[in-house]
Amino acid sequence: MANEQRLSLIPFGLLVLATTLLLYLVRINHLLKSTPPEVRRLSNERWTPELLRKVYNDLEKHPVDYNNKLPPKLDRRYIVTGGNGLVGGYIVLQLLARGTPPKSIRIIDIRETERNDMLTGQAKQADFIQTDIVSKPSVERAFSKPWDTSIAHLPLTVFHTAAVIIPSARSKHLYKFPEAVNVQGTQNILIASRAAGADIFSSTSSASISIRPVKTFASPWTRHPPHYCQVLDEQDFIKPLRRHEEYFGNYPASKAVAERLVCAENRASFRTGCIRPANGVYGNPIDNPVGSLLAKEVHQT
Repeated sequence: MANEQRLSLIPFGLLVLATTLLLYLVRINHLLKSTPPEVRRLSNERWTPELLRKVYNDLEKHPVDYNNKLPPKLDRRYIVTGGNGLVGGYIVLQLLARGTPPKSIRIIDIRETERNDMLTGQAKQADFIQTDIVSKPSVERAFSKPWDTSIAHLPLTVFHTAAVIIPSARSKHLYKFPEAVNVQGTQNILIASRAAGADIFSSTSSASISIRPVKTFASPWTRHPPHYCQVLDEQDFIKPLRRHEEYFGNYPASKAVAERLVCAENRASFRTGCIRPANGVYGNPIDNPVGSLLAKEVHQT
């Protein structure tokens, strides 16, 4: 009889367990969908359909033009890796806008440009060498190509923007590809830059390096999951590299390694540095993370 009573309690116990788990998941889902008040106080005016339309119409009538804010032209040569992409393409266009002749600019990229603003005018005249930065011979060919004799004596700046970004890739099993491009590719570009006599090397990094993954399964009574709200800074740079799982994905993990490679090469004759963009970079519709988000019904996170 006692055994039968205990057996009869099993369905009830399972029901209680399932209900508790469901309530816990509902609670976590609520936390992940909400924005803490202290964060809302720091944010600007919330975007609404009406505000979006107003800003769009204003920009259509009065496009943003930064050309009058550009610094004066320098007598230098420039190599831009990833120069057909979003960030690199704008570097090329702004160099041209401030008076740098096309013959002083070399674009190395794995793909030809699809940007309309680089298929016409002076941008089309800039030298383009299709290059796989993972391949040392490919990089060496791109850097060793002779320059026009009239500018071959000028000092050389290298802007390194080429990278691979797969935001949803987190597993170590998927790390080899971003590591090859973002780490080994950066190393290859550094070696080739030194061999070519460059004295300035600027690498585009990412503020996402400092982001830690959100701990989804938190205590039921917590106000929000650990790391749900974070302040982006550069304090991690002066500390040892974190474990792979302490980065939000493979992209920032690989960028953290690449940053240290770049900055370790800094010296009087070869100035190196990294820039960490903190907001999503947007601008050209061909290579635009905002457009990608809007075009997909489901976007992996």
